Amino acid sequence: MVSLIGVRFPGLTHPGIVGTAPSMELLNIWNERERQLVENGVESLKLCEVVHQRPMASLPTPKGCVLGKIQEGTPEWEKIAREAARTIPGRENGGNCDIKNLSRGSKIYLPVFVEGANLSTGDMHFSQGDGEVSFCGAIEMSGFLDLKCEIIRGGMKEYLTPMGPTPLHVNPIFEIGPVEPRFSEWLVFEGISVDESGRQHYLDATVAYKRAVLNAIDYLSKFGYSKEQAYLLLSCCPCEGRISGIVDAPNAMATLAIPTAIFDQDIRPKASKVPIGPRVVRKPDVLKCSYDGNLPTTTNLSSSSTS
Repeated sequence: MVSLIGVRFPGLTHPGIVGTAPSMELLNIWNERERQLVENGVESLKLCEVVHQRPMASLPTPKGCVLGKIQEGTPEWEKIAREAARTIPGRENGGNCDIKNLSRGSKIYLPVFVEGANLSTGDMHFSQGDGEVSFCGAIEMSGFLDLKCEIIRGGMKEYLTPMGPTPLHVNPIFEIGPVEPRFSEWLVFEGISVDESGRQHYLDATVAYKRAVLNAIDYLSKFGYSKEQAYLLLSCCPCEGRISGIVDAPNAMATLAIPTAIFDQDIRPKASKVPIGPRVVRKPDVLKCSYDGNLPTTTNLSSSSTS
């Protein structure tokens, strides 16, 4: 591991390549898994092999269907229940997108497909990290929204270019609000399109992001957290996930950035031995975060009160 000490400046300048040479064993692993990808083709790779906890899609079903005032068991109820789309995924209409930055002051430009639009909202979150990686791991709550709606007539035709075979293949546009915590220091974990079995996938950002999350979970477990605690933490803390590279076949590069200031201990890698268990480490060189607005500083509630 290489570190640059005493150099600190703002800016976006960065190297496109940073790395070390592989051993011959690692080089052979790279060549073998990428050769298998070329020979077997992408048709042999199934996403459910690596994210196998969930079905590929949630199709319409009468089971658990809630249709408001329509009486269950009537022909009308049966017809609607068997064709109404489940609201689990986000789609062209917006829906369950789980974008953590859509807080107070946000603007959402939604395409309108039916007369009256039938706008609906819900699924209130107190806090969530990018990706909501444990599916329902964000801190959810009851609440209300104060909304103001305005119609941009002809907006779909004017602003949204269909990315598909019909004019309906469009997606919403968002302006994120100004209310979010601002952190100055992050610990970032990488993931590539290679699953836990060592199998190579082709530019698969889902596999890459899963690997980044698993790397972060394993790392945090060295500081006294259980892996289950770390898993839930990454679902609700303001971590930031990105697709950092999507052009260099066969590996997509995903990153997960965790703000270090949310911990009461210093979780950065260091030459000394990793501390045993969550505990407060007070060091003057560990920068705290600053906030836009009067928001409390996040603390690690699982840590002890002693140094």
